[in-house]
Amino acid sequence: MSIARRIAELYNVRMNAALDRAADPRELVDYTYVQLQELLAEVRLGAAEIAASRKWAELRVSGLRRAADRLGEQAEQAVLAGRDDLARLALARRAALLAQVSRLREQQDALRAEEQKMADAGRRLQEKIDAFGIRKEAIKAAYTAARAQASIAEAFAGISGEVADAGTAARRAEDEEADLQARAAALDNLLTTEARGGPGPTLSDEQLQAQLDQISMRAEVDEELARLRERLAAGADQGHRSVPHTADVRIEAWAPTREACLAEAARGLVDSFAAVAAARPRRTSERRFIAGSDEDLLVAIIGEVIYRLDADGEIPVTVDVRPAPDGGVVLSMQLAGMGEAEITGAAPKAASLHDLRCAPGPAGRWSCGITIDV
Repeated sequence: MSIARRIAELYNVRMNAALDRAADPRELVDYTYVQLQELLAEVRLGAAEIAASRKWAELRVSGLRRAADRLGEQAEQAVLAGRDDLARLALARRAALLAQVSRLREQQDALRAEEQKMADAGRRLQEKIDAFGIRKEAIKAAYTAARAQASIAEAFAGISGEVADAGTAARRAEDEEADLQARAAALDNLLTTEARGGPGPTLSDEQLQAQLDQISMRAEVDEELARLRERLAAGADQGHRSVPHTADVRIEAWAPTREACLAEAARGLVDSFAAVAAARPRRTSERRFIAGSDEDLLVAIIGEVIYRLDADGEIPVTVDVRPAPDGGVVLSMQLAGMGEAEITGAAPKAASLHDLRCAPGPAGRWSCGITIDV
């Protein structure tokens, strides 16, 4: 049973008790006004409980993401140590954590929708209370005036007039009570209608879904393990890092070849502001670049990544650079939507042409460096 429905039933019980107990319509409207105020407090308390649940889910998602990232690092260390079995276990646990993150995000969406319903119900109820507060004073004034008129009529009309005026006053009181009952029923109907949305969606056919998730998770683990082996085997002497640079960020990369070094620079750019481990690519993009110098190639590739972010709202999940026959390079990227990635820093705006570097060292290993405006 949802919080809104429990509040509506509680209000209905209180109103019935009030109608049974109240004899004076003035007491009834005062009592009803107090009960409406208490009901509004119940609605706001329910909204606060839902908000607290949603915040807990957000904190849990953050903790699971950090644990998944740590397991990814441990898988790399296990592969380097020749322990593929430990790497497979770490990647399986990482995939399970990411599946929990996905389910928690669905719960967050459901809680956010329920929280909005409760907030709307509270706002509408506050408007009704304000209107009823004005109306109840008019009702009390009218009833007091009617009683005064009845007393004056009784003094002048004697017994017969007293009986007639008493009947008139009773009918007036009954009419006022019926009007209050109608208002109470309308408010109860408002809250019941708001509560009909019920709790968020629940999972169905759990055993079948669990088996399908296990099959999908196993395939993803095998695929990621193969990619990890290939990358570590081919790139043991390559990598990248980001270095704070006044108000900007400096990306530095190194690798045995020019193409691998350019790819590492692009990966370093992505890692400087986002985590893409859980993102699913939706398409592959390839583009060939020809430039007068290796530094120009570096600027062109970094510029292409920034252009995809700004123009298409897409972020690279994987980056590969291979040589072209004409001396240029071919950039290949698997792209995912920005909503699939976890944003961890300021998005890049442009590549600076100051202090560029892309050249081989004395030992033949390539290194490059570029400053990014953020």
